[in-house]
Amino acid sequence: MKNAGGQHKLIPPRTPWHNGKVERSHRNDQRYFYNWEKFASVKDLNRKLKDHLHWSNRKPMRTLGGKS
Repeated sequence: MKNAGGQHKLIPPRTPWHNGKVERSHRNDQRYFYNWEKFASVKDLNRKLKDHLHWSNRKPMRTLGGKS
């Protein structure tokens, strides 16, 4: 897969020095969602995940000056 004239390269999993934003996002999802929620069904998981992502994507961040 090519992107903007460059070639798409996969990196090894759990390499935060290459992909820190994604690793941080996964860690936060684990900490604030998967460790706390229980799911009765896939439908229940999808509904709760949608709510979590809505909250997570609008959460103010100190590094962004309080913006989401």
